[in-house]
Formats: sequence, structure tokens, C-alpha cells
Amino acid sequence: MKSSLIALLVLLSIPLVAFSNPTLDPGENPILQTQEGLYIDAASALERQAIAFTKKGDTDKAVAALDAYILETGDFSILENSSYESLKRNEGFIALKDKYLVKFNMGTFFYLYVGLIGIFIALILNARKKQDKIANGLISLFVFMHSFFLIHVALYLSNYVYYEPHTLSMSAPFSFLYGPVLYFYFKRITKNYEFKKKDALHLIPTVIFLILLIPVFAMSAEGKLEIMLGEGSYSTLPYLVPATILKFTSLVVYGFFTIKLYLDSKKEKSTDLKQLRLRRNIVIVHSVYAVFYALYAFIIVQYSFGSSLLHIQLLAMTSLVLYVGYVAYSNPLALIGSVKKVKKAATKYQNSGLTQSFSTELKEQLVKLLEEDKLYRESTLKLEYVAERLGTTRHNASQVINEHFGLNFFELINKYRVEEAMERLKNNPENLNIIDIAYEVGYNNKVTFNKSFKRFCDLTPTQFLKLESVS
Repeated sequence: MKSSLIALLVLLSIPLVAFSNPTLDPGENPILQTQEGLYIDAASALERQAIAFTKKGDTDKAVAALDAYILETGDFSILENSSYESLKRNEGFIALKDKYLVKFNMGTFFYLYVGLIGIFIALILNARKKQDKIANGLISLFVFMHSFFLIHVALYLSNYVYYEPHTLSMSAPFSFLYGPVLYFYFKRITKNYEFKKKDALHLIPTVIFLILLIPVFAMSAEGKLEIMLGEGSYSTLPYLVPATILKFTSLVVYGFFTIKLYLDSKKEKSTDLKQLRLRRNIVIVHSVYAVFYALYAFIIVQYSFGSSLLHIQLLAMTSLVLYVGYVAYSNPLALIGSVKKVKKAATKYQNSGLTQSFSTELKEQLVKLLEEDKLYRESTLKLEYVAERLGTTRHNASQVINEHFGLNFFELINKYRVEEAMERLKNNPENLNIIDIAYEVGYNNKVTFNKSFKRFCDLTPTQFLKLESVS
């Protein structure tokens, strides 16, 4: 029973609690016969013993009797009874109160606060109109799952779960969704992926796990409390350890494919720098969570320590929630990739005679002109000239840029200029001034350069230089 309970707690990434039944001396049977010859129940007997031991000054046995009483009844109010005032400095009694009574500290409050903020962010993301609803729905679900778990953890760390037993396993249904949701979100924003019926197969582990959890959810509050106190039985749930292993496997497998999608998008010049930074940061934070989940789940169970590792997991989750919230406020378009841009381009050019093969060929030629010939360095560069170099019409050149890069002509040219400027600012052996670099990459004045740099980098050139010098 104890190993199964630990497995469930690990599955939820909640701190392990060592449940140990206090032992009383032989002959101290909790079912007692009073002087009047009447037998009393175990709970009443344990309460009388606790009071008797307290009066005698036998504090250890008093604490043991109190612990046994709580396990028998689930009544935590006894710890606030004035009859045990003399025990208030006893380490065992202090530990007992810390274990069962509601408590709040700054850490617990922070997790609860971020969880509530995250749910609000998820609702706002999902309510936005005129944006890709699928991408918004996936990222909002991802944020919601983390936020819901943080709230669950806050309830656990504050001991509030003992007073609301139906919170048992309330975040468990999301266990196998973290990986698939993040993977399909990345697939949507990087590949404009359209979902198919077969994608529902990714939900099979979650559905199976929900079915297996039905006996837990169907329990009475008393039955769930017994499990929380280490007195109930998980004998009907022998699959908890395999479920923990399966969750970690899910995080690793889906994490691998998510990272691959990120690296593929990193190679594409059409990817906006803000979008790329968002994807990179989400991948990093999620990877930190997965790594420390593994350490906590597979090492800590054996050695019964690891509170700090748990909190690293939780800090990774809070960082992700707050970061996505910040991006949703400051640059919401970065969350949805280029889905809308591509759809608009497809509508705009639906009557075009440009074939797919010729469009791809023109795109490859354009990339060569930009990356090898550095055509963007020409300050007077116009679309007509680019079309001429490509050997096609202005209309076809514009269509190729819109469809393959999700940008218009000037945005694409500025993107290449800013990327080179960033590289030259980082590696500047000639100690050129910012304005000199601006001229060399194709800008005519510092104002336009600063404006473009800020748009693609979120920083001014001066701020970028300061950040590079610090790092």
C-alpha cells in the first residue's frame, strides 16, 4: 500500500510524505474498559490516552496517541485543543501540527497566485478572435494544465487537501497530455498543420488512465481521506508505478519531436526572431521540467529526499506560465506563428497562374540572392529589381515572398538586414559604430534602422549591445 501511495504522489509530482503509524507500548490497547465496566471505541480511547499521557508529562506517547487518533478519525481539530497546551514546544507535536493543520507561506501563496493568473491567461488566449483558434487553443490548454497543477500543489503544501479530500488526484488526468499538447502546438505554428482523425490516437493513454482513475474519483470523501492519511488501500491500482514511467517516456518522446520542430524552424529564414525566441524559451523551460521530473520520480523515491528538486520543477512551470502570459500581452502574434499570414496569402493569390514547382524554384533563387549575394545591402533595393534578377514578374516575386516567408517584401529585406546587423554587433573587430553598421547592411539613416531592429529583436541596438556585453 505504501509503495503504491508513493507512486501516485510521484505521478502528481507532489512531495513525498513518510506515513508511519505511531506505536504504543504493549498492553496499551486503544480499546479500553472504563472503571464503570463499559468499553469505549478506539477513537475515544486514543483521545483519553493522549490527555492522560499529557498530564503525566509523557509527551512522546501523547504525540503518538494524537497521531493514532487522527489516523483513526480524520479529525485534525484535536491538535488545537487547549488540553495539549503543554505540548506546544514538543518537536513531535510541532511536526504533527505542521503535517496536518492548514498553513500558508510565501512559496505556497506564490504557486497559488501564479496558478490563478495562468487560468486567467488561458481564458484570455482562448477568447481571442481573428487569430488562429487552434494554435491559441493548444497553448491555452498547455498553460491551463500547468496552472491547474500549481493550484493542486498549493493545496497540498498548505495541507488544505486534508480538508477537501475530493482534491485527491484532481490534476492526474493531465499526466499524459503535456507532451502531445506542446508537440501539436509547435507543429501547428511551424508547419501550419491541419489536424486529422488519426491524431486522436495520441489521446489513448489519457483515456485509458481516466478509466483506471474512475475508482479513485468515485470514492467517498472518507475513503479518499484514508488514502491521504496512509490508511486506505491502493490495491486496486497496481499500475501507478508503470504510469509514472509512461509519463516520463511521454515527456521524452514528445519532447524530442518538439525540439526537432524548433530546430527545423530555426533553419528557416522566414521565421520571425520573436517567434523563434518564444519557441526556444518554451522548449528550454519544458526540458528543465522534464529533467527534474525524472530525477524526482526515479531517484527521490529510493532515497526519500528532494524537496529542492520538486521546487525546481514548480519554478519551471511558474516561469512558463508567466512567460507565456507576458508574450500574450506584449506580442500576441508570436504565439500563433505564421498561420494567418499564409492563409491570407493563399486567398490573395488563389487565381494566380504560378505553379507550385516554379514557386519553390523562385524561392530557392531568392534565398541565394539574399544569403549569398547579400542583395539586401543595397539601400535603394526595390521589388521590381528583385523580380528582374529572378527572371519573373513583380507579381510572382511578391507571391513567392508572401507564401514562403509569411512577410511582405520590405519586411523580408529588413529581417535580413537586422540579422546581419546583430551578427556584426556581436562580432565587431573593427569597432564600427552602430550607424556605420546600419549603413553597411543597407539602411540610409539611424531612425529607420533602430525602428526595424526593435521590431525584429525586441531591443534597440544599444540595448542589444549592453545585453551582449553582460552575457
